[in-house]
Amino acid sequence: MRYPQFKKTFLSSFIAAVSVASLGVPAFAQTEPVDNKGALEEVVVTGIRGSQKAAVDVKRNSAVIVDSIVAEDIGKLPDVTIADSLQRVTGVQIQRTAGEGSSLNVRGMPQVLTTLNGESFLSPWSITGVGANYSDIPASMISGVDVIKSQSAATTAGGISGVVDLKTRRALDMDEGWTATAALEGSEGSITKDANHDFNGFIGWNNGDMGFTLGAFSSLTNAANYQMYEDSRLGFVNSGGDPYDLNGDGNTTTDRYLVPGGYGVRAYVMEREREGFAASFQSRLSDSLTFSSEVFYTKMDQYDRGVETQFNGSRDSNYDVLRPGTITKKEAVVPGSGNTPDRVINSVQVAVVEAPDFQATTKSKQNHTDAINTNFELAFDSGDAFKGALRYVHSEANKTYEEATFQQGTPVWYWVDADGDGQDDPVDPFLVTVDYTKEYPTFAYADDLSSPDRLNLFQAFAIGQKDEATMDVLRADGSYEFQVADFKSFDFGVRLDRRDVKTTKYDYLTPTGRYSTWSDPNVPSDKWFQPLPGDYVWQRYPDWYDFKGNSDLGQAPFDDLKSQLISYNDFGPFKGFETGVAALDPGSLDDVNGFMNSIYPGATKFADPAKAYSVVEETASAYFQGNFESDTGVFGIPYSGNLGVRVVQTEREVVNSTYAASAVPAEGTYYGGGADAALGKPPQGWQVMFKSLGTKKTNASFTDVLPAANISFFPADDVIVRFGYNKTMSRNDLVNVGEDETLWYQEYKVYTPDGDREDADGKYKVVNSPGGGNDQGNPNVKPWRADNWNASTEWYFSEGGILGLGVFLIQVDTATETLQEARAYPDSDGVVRRTANVWTTQNVSGSDLKGFEVGYKQSFDFLPGLLGNTGMEFNYTYSDSDSGDEDLEGKSFPLQSNSKHQYNAILWFQGEKLSSRIAYNWRSEIYQGRVGLNTNEAPISLGNWTEAAGYLDASINYDVIENVTLYLQGTNLTETNYRNYAQFEDQFHSLSVQERRVAIGVRVRL
Repeated sequence: MRYPQFKKTFLSSFIAAVSVASLGVPAFAQTEPVDNKGALEEVVVTGIRGSQKAAVDVKRNSAVIVDSIVAEDIGKLPDVTIADSLQRVTGVQIQRTAGEGSSLNVRGMPQVLTTLNGESFLSPWSITGVGANYSDIPASMISGVDVIKSQSAATTAGGISGVVDLKTRRALDMDEGWTATAALEGSEGSITKDANHDFNGFIGWNNGDMGFTLGAFSSLTNAANYQMYEDSRLGFVNSGGDPYDLNGDGNTTTDRYLVPGGYGVRAYVMEREREGFAASFQSRLSDSLTFSSEVFYTKMDQYDRGVETQFNGSRDSNYDVLRPGTITKKEAVVPGSGNTPDRVINSVQVAVVEAPDFQATTKSKQNHTDAINTNFELAFDSGDAFKGALRYVHSEANKTYEEATFQQGTPVWYWVDADGDGQDDPVDPFLVTVDYTKEYPTFAYADDLSSPDRLNLFQAFAIGQKDEATMDVLRADGSYEFQVADFKSFDFGVRLDRRDVKTTKYDYLTPTGRYSTWSDPNVPSDKWFQPLPGDYVWQRYPDWYDFKGNSDLGQAPFDDLKSQLISYNDFGPFKGFETGVAALDPGSLDDVNGFMNSIYPGATKFADPAKAYSVVEETASAYFQGNFESDTGVFGIPYSGNLGVRVVQTEREVVNSTYAASAVPAEGTYYGGGADAALGKPPQGWQVMFKSLGTKKTNASFTDVLPAANISFFPADDVIVRFGYNKTMSRNDLVNVGEDETLWYQEYKVYTPDGDREDADGKYKVVNSPGGGNDQGNPNVKPWRADNWNASTEWYFSEGGILGLGVFLIQVDTATETLQEARAYPDSDGVVRRTANVWTTQNVSGSDLKGFEVGYKQSFDFLPGLLGNTGMEFNYTYSDSDSGDEDLEGKSFPLQSNSKHQYNAILWFQGEKLSSRIAYNWRSEIYQGRVGLNTNEAPISLGNWTEAAGYLDASINYDVIENVTLYLQGTNLTETNYRNYAQFEDQFHSLSVQERRVAIGVRVRL
């Protein structure tokens, strides 16, 4: 791409000013693939100053609107994952998991395509998802990143708001001879205090015609992941109102309170062990042919271990445990609908709770991932008019998730002879006060929860998910220089892509089902305590056992298990559990299969057919693009650009299991079901695992025509004005394509017509009923589609300096939305009494995302003394969106994961030996989607919002000698947390603690 040199005239200056003023009008975008090679060859990257200049040159020389990080930008801030590095790029918003950057969006949308060296790659963290997740990709293995915000016809389709292209090192781009680097780092957190390490090394060789590179990494980190999370229910629904008049307004019929299913804390520490390598080989086979091959491998084992506490917020499936003294606030009135009356919604600030029971839960949640991405490329360039490349990519990725749960407590139904009078007595409730007004909510109660004798019943269960994917890409690209008017060359290509994804979710079922575990009068006495026959014996949720054993069941005391109990008291900043709660060492659950079989011999994995699916997507695409330029231009202003189109044909095949989904399924079509099923009654829905009865295939296809047009004007030597337009599309989250309907069940007592809970025989009538569920799979769901408009003006006022202003408009044509739908299902006795809210997927009409960006970078080398060694970067993004969805008050929700405002500020210093950098990243509140409100009343639309927050990071580097650098780094120095509220700012929803981390290390260069 040529950048003509000319003198600035009055006319050119006037047009530049007009161009800047007109940026509020939708315009055209850029589209050429980013060619960084030329930019990188122009700049010798030396320290922070050099890396800033290199990034600015990439932006200036690119044919698309792009922001970049190159060379020493990566790893010179305390970056663990590449997402941490990207948070400093204009328009990029990231989210953190246990203190590390994981996922991101661009300009407020997560529908971002990630490529590796310009072509698609598989990440095990986004096998089924759409968004980018870089949890397993360390910053040390990446040499540069381009965030492409406008796309061309030559750009691989797949990102709505942009493309993130990760770049690894290639041998022939390096200096000739040998290159080697290594780094060793130790770190710890402000809460966990565990020792962590990070090692990475790189070696490369280039003789001018042939070369190779090899980089490897290994790291172990432990990070605090303390949380409070409260799913939302409506209190007093089944009680006909608020009998205590908690808010004192005299209304005891239509008041509803947003309450959790339970009140408690989650105390976790996340361990991440990563390893992998990146290798490349290049050879100039002749003067015109160059062969390149690459392999990129990552492996990660992540353990999230901890203990949860929970005071039960439910009694007989009614969330009515709030008591006088509770502090609430009236928030909104929801008009009545059908049989549902007007409802007054109240938030809760201080909860005074009479909890029927308490549970302490030990958990081990683990992810095991690996991915290998390979690339083989043959490039032809004889120096004549035609250039071409043939490329093949093969990738494989796997992710296994398992979760083992051990819970112990005092269930409300567990009556014991507490006073020795020979009669069993009900368990005394727990009186608890939870204060949500503090920075960290506090708990106050009188009971001692640390003794195993206080929590004498236990239960264990486990689940898992296996995701597997393969991808193959074959593409041929060409470029031919041929002058037609202002068109100087033409690019063209074809691309074939096949992606196979298989997902299986499973439960560990235990062969522990019995007709009864007590002298149940509803069961024939000759079957008391007897194992259930055949398939009925399997349980998803085993019966509660007593540590002292049960002679009627033939159970010896569980003395060995009881001896492993500890008093767990590490709940971080959450106060109230300092005396501890009885629990197991969470690490003892890591071997999920071994743990389950140690308690329930014969425990076995059973795949859930409702959550097992495979998807094959094949795409065939072709593009044609003309590249034009003119030195004389318009009114003497030179310009260049491109105009083209890409056509994408997608074929999709979805394979689901078939099964007999019903509240009363036919005998032989399921496992489990409990004693009721064995006795010929409707099964217990929560114990049922359906059998796969076969498979069904669904095919879908669609064609997308994606035009693109881009033009850049050069009104002055140091000013570029860009306009561009392109139509984009993005594949769907495969959960929204493949998953089938699944319901969760609950028992409830049926009222007789006169309002009495007892029938004519003086017994309760208890039925099983769906309480909610998911039906998010829609094989015919359409992909995301949008029109992307961009305009920007960039002023390169000094070497490595830039002041840029850009505006954007993303008009989403087709989007995918998940929402709750009220569905009527029969209870276990066949009678339809109420509805359940089920999450579904549907395509919705388009919405707009619009905004502007400001970016500034400058080295202050014109200042005297030490100030001349400083520099600054600043960027701000305004992103306004409307999802088309509304909350209960009729206010529009933005697009999910978007913040309307974001800014980054970076100050740096680079002296002869000492360099340092401090960076601050701030985001306004984030919309995280709807709150999953579980209620059998008409659904209510509530938003889940993350409060605005800022993160401060810093680093100091000192060159001890020419090739050895010591460094000190700190992340989240202000210990900022994620705090969420449910629709109303005074309604606590969740809190995720993020600790400060400090690292010290050494880098060696040869």
